Amino acid sequence: MRITLTILLITCTAGSVHAQPAHSKTSVSAIVGAGQTWDDESSLGRGWLTGAAIDRRVIAGLHLEVSVEMLTHDRAEGFLRADGQTVIGGASLLQRFGGRRAQPYIVAGATVGRHSGSRTFGGLRSEESSTDTGWRTGVGLALRAGTKYEITPEVRMNGFFIDTDSHPATLLSFGVRFAVRL
Repeated sequence: MRITLTILLITCTAGSVHAQPAHSKTSVSAIVGAGQTWDDESSLGRGWLTGAAIDRRVIAGLHLEVSVEMLTHDRAEGFLRADGQTVIGGASLLQRFGGRRAQPYIVAGATVGRHSGSRTFGGLRSEESSTDTGWRTGVGLALRAGTKYEITPEVRMNGFFIDTDSHPATLLSFGVRFAVRL
């Protein structure tokens, strides 16, 4: 009787086993979205975000990501007018949580931003460019679409250590990343 109850108990409580594909450690992605650029005093405007990244799983849910993104900005109202773009190169650590089809994550890292643009203040137009180092942080939700693809909405903030108060100091972006596991 004990053997029968033990077998019945094991059979009822055992989970089903599914074959799981071997997960790739590397993925390549492209991002499109929108963002806003600020200097240390005000907004320099809104614009479009485009970029690409490659990431590699280091251990468990921890990934190393290398990315290049471009965020444009345009402010055409008020007494300050500005337009330009910032190209951002970044190296980040990305921590994913869970192993399901939807994986929330956080990201933090270091960046280098190359800005070029113009600003008109009081009728005087000036061209400017700068290269600054900084930091990055963000959150996202990786949604698997099959075994090789992911669609990921995310929010990121880049901050730069600037020497001149008219250079971009903070860039906030929202994008959707499309990734392929290699």
